[in-house]
Amino acid sequence: MAAAENERGYNDAKPMHHPFDGLIRAFRLVALCLTMAPPVCAATSWGGTLRDATGNPVGGAILRLHSTSGDHDYSATTSASGEFTIPDIAAGSYEVSASSGGKSWKTANPVVIAAGTALPDGLQLSVQPQELRLVTSGQASSRRASGGEHLSSGEVSSLPLNERDFSKLLLLAAGTMTDANGAANFTQQFAVNGQRGVTTVFALDGADTTDPEMGGATFSNFNVDAIQEVQASSGVMPAEIGHGAASYTNVVTKSGTNEVHGSVFEFVRNAAFDARNFFDRKSVADEGRIPPFVRNEFGFTNGGPFVLPGIYDGRGRTYYFGEYQGFRQVLGTTQVLSVPTAAERQGIDTATYPGDTLTIPVNPQIEPVLAGYPVPNDPQGSYGARTYATSSKVSTSTDQFSVRIDHQISDKATVFGRFSLNQVTGPVTNPDQTAIDPSFAIQFFDHQRNAALRYSRVFSPHLTSETSIGYIRSTPLFPSINH
Repeated sequence: MAAAENERGYNDAKPMHHPFDGLIRAFRLVALCLTMAPPVCAATSWGGTLRDATGNPVGGAILRLHSTSGDHDYSATTSASGEFTIPDIAAGSYEVSASSGGKSWKTANPVVIAAGTALPDGLQLSVQPQELRLVTSGQASSRRASGGEHLSSGEVSSLPLNERDFSKLLLLAAGTMTDANGAANFTQQFAVNGQRGVTTVFALDGADTTDPEMGGATFSNFNVDAIQEVQASSGVMPAEIGHGAASYTNVVTKSGTNEVHGSVFEFVRNAAFDARNFFDRKSVADEGRIPPFVRNEFGFTNGGPFVLPGIYDGRGRTYYFGEYQGFRQVLGTTQVLSVPTAAERQGIDTATYPGDTLTIPVNPQIEPVLAGYPVPNDPQGSYGARTYATSSKVSTSTDQFSVRIDHQISDKATVFGRFSLNQVTGPVTNPDQTAIDPSFAIQFFDHQRNAALRYSRVFSPHLTSETSIGYIRSTPLFPSINH
């Protein structure tokens, strides 16, 4: 009773604004919050990556969280790299769904979200419609190793790429630099973490595209508008790669959707945009000359459902995606050579014995050879009176195309196929000799082919089978005109 009377006396004193009133009210507010339902007082955020059944990121998909109680709804759109973030989610039970390309997926069971609960950082679309799986990023994409870079299609297309060569993006990864000893025409090598350039591995959609003879990447001029993601890994290589020790770079190509999409591009560079270097002059009287230079890069992409009017309608089942990229370049390289003077062509030598003239009869059989040399044009050059300065044109031409087909056999099985062809002509390997006679040119030619075939089947939410076959062939040649 004494305690009750004291408490009642304290309560009766509240209108007198006791000094501890504010503190008491704060404690009561905290106690009230702790006893109420979690959605009112607790919220969390969910972020991760949405991928399809083959592990490729799905961009532009819409994710929705619908509370089973009907109190809350959230939505987010995935980025080009499949990433999503849903902030400030009230605790509770939610139905999670995803929609993309006119199709929808949904988790088999509601997802319980509570404050402090770790959520999976990945979602994966199974081949069976209506099923959205909660996975970790490691389960969604198995071809990864420690370190490296992962670039989305938007990042690949927006970064400045000289010659639109995606392999230049590897230099963004820590510990990566070009291997000066491994540059061989169109198969640039990259030294990763101190390893030799020949130990790097390149692939398209998981199919090996490493140059079998010299290392480095074939198909380095693959149309970047057709790239979905570049996965560059370094460190300990996954077992399924099979060879190499430095890094593994997998270029994931885009697939078609139920809507037809495409792109067209052309890039131009020429000598009008260049400045001359110290050696770029034809003669002392023509200081402003610069070597000729013309470069054109052009191509297109197109993808959508595979439809043969009146024969087959592949909407929702079969998709295609094709791309082409052409490269044309004429590069003038400055050449400074030592050639015979007019007197030396006649057998007159004044250099062997300064102050004396030595005359040697010229064999008639060697006169055509001497006449084949150009006349010196820069007496103030590096070789004095014998200096000949000019530019030698180096031509390069490539045509590269690829076509990809994706087909959903059933609710649990899919098949994917791709064929790529790259025809490389040039450049000449001896521009110093072509400055004397263009017929001395030794051309570089390479015919590259690559194919990939993959079959995937889901037996259960915990068992998936994937069978892949890859094919690569590269036939480099060095034909010469004048034997």
